[in-house]
Amino acid sequence: MYLMASNKPSVLGVAWTAGRLAGRRILRRQVGARDLELGGHLTAQLDQMKGLAMKIGQIVSYLDVPLPEQVQAQLAELQTGQRGMPPERARAVIEAALGEPVEAAFDAFDWEPVAAASIGQVHRARWGGRPVAVKVQYPEVATSFGADLRAVGRLSSLASLASAVDGRAIVDELRLRLTEECDYAREARAQRAFARAFEGDPEVRIPAVIPERSAATVLTTEWVDGARFDSFARDADAARRDAVAATLIRFTYRSLLQLGVIQADPHPGNFLFPPPAGAAPGAVAFLDFGCVRALDHDMIDALRELAAALRDDDRPRFRRAVYALGVVGRPARFDYDHFFKVMEHLHRPLLAPRFAFDKEYVREGHALNGPTSPNARTMAMPPAYIWVIRLQWGLWSTLARLRARGSFRPLLDELLARPITPLAWDDVDASPAARREGARPQESCA
Repeated sequence: MYLMASNKPSVLGVAWTAGRLAGRRILRRQVGARDLELGGHLTAQLDQMKGLAMKIGQIVSYLDVPLPEQVQAQLAELQTGQRGMPPERARAVIEAALGEPVEAAFDAFDWEPVAAASIGQVHRARWGGRPVAVKVQYPEVATSFGADLRAVGRLSSLASLASAVDGRAIVDELRLRLTEECDYAREARAQRAFARAFEGDPEVRIPAVIPERSAATVLTTEWVDGARFDSFARDADAARRDAVAATLIRFTYRSLLQLGVIQADPHPGNFLFPPPAGAAPGAVAFLDFGCVRALDHDMIDALRELAAALRDDDRPRFRRAVYALGVVGRPARFDYDHFFKVMEHLHRPLLAPRFAFDKEYVREGHALNGPTSPNARTMAMPPAYIWVIRLQWGLWSTLARLRARGSFRPLLDELLARPITPLAWDDVDASPAARREGARPQESCA
C-alpha cells in the first residue's frame, strides 16, 4: 500500500544505506554489481517513502557527493518519481478539495501520473478546452514529515555539541518550510508573484495558475511542453546549453539579490526546456513554487555586500558582510581568510570574465567546506541561510551537468547596481476552494 506499509523504511535507515554506498566509493574506485544493487534499493526506498526522505534523495541526485555515477543516475529518477498513489486515492483528494466530482471539475483527466514527487503527484488533464497540469497532494505526507523530523530532531542536539550550529533551530526551520510546502494555496500565490516579477523576461516561463481548480491540496496550472533535464543535457547543443545557463543564473540571482525571495528547491526535475521552435534560445519553464523562502532585508543586504566585497577584493568590507550575515559563530576562532577562499570559490562563476562549469569545480567546493575546514566548529548557520547555500550549490551542480559556459559578471554588476525590490505577493487568493480549505494544511502539516 502506498505510504502505509508497517515496514516502511526510516530516514535513518536510508541514510545508513547511503553511507554504505559512499564508503564503498571512497575505499575503492571501481563500481561493482553490489553498488548498483544498493543504489537501486536506496532509490526504491526513497521513492516509496516520499516526504523528507525523497527530498534528501533528490538533493543527493544532483550534488556531487561521493556516490558512484551510476547510483546518482538511479537517484535522478526521484526528480520525477516512479510510484504514485492509486487513482481512487487521488480522486478522493481532488473531490474533497474542489467539492465536486472529477468529471465535473475537468473536461478530461488522465489518471496515470506524469510525475510522483515528494509531496504530491502531477496529472495531465483538460479544463476550458486546454491542457492543464494538476498536482495532487499525498494524504499521508504530513504524518511522514512529522515522524521523520522527530527522528532528525533527536540527532540535532548531539550535532550541536560539536559545532556552533543550532541544530534545533535548523530542524524548526525545516519544519516551518515543509508546513508551507504542504499548502498549495500558498504555492499558488508564490507562483503568481514570480510570474508577475518575470513577466517581461522572454526566457523565463512560469505556468499560469488556474485558481478555479486549485485548493490547499490541489494545484492546477497551465500545461507546459518541454524536455526534461536529462534529455536536454544529452541532446542540446553547446550554444543552447549556455543560453539556458544564463537564464537559470539570471532567475536565481535576481530572486536572491533583488527580490529577496528564492525558489529554494533547485533540483533539475523542476525545470522544463521548451522546444526551440517558437521559443527563445535560453527558454526555461520553472515548475514547483512550494519551497519558497522569503529573506529579511538585513540578510539580502549582507549577501549583496558580501558579493560586492568579493568582486572588489575588499577584505574589511568582506569581514563586515560576513559578520552581518550571521555565520560567525565563535568570533575569536573564526578564520576569515579561509571563509574568503570559500566564498570566492562559490562566487567564482559570477566574478570571472568567463567561466566553464564542470564537476571538479563543484567537488572543490565540497572539499573547502568539509570536516577539515578550520571553520567546521566555529561557523554558525542562520536557519534562512541553509536555503541560500542549497540554492547556490544546487544551481552550480546543475550547470556542471550541463557543461555550461558563459560570462556572468555583467549580471552581478547589474543586480548590485539595482535597489532591493521585495517580491509582491497576493494578499487574497481568488479561489473559493482555496479559501474553504485554507486552514487545513497548517493543521495537518505541523
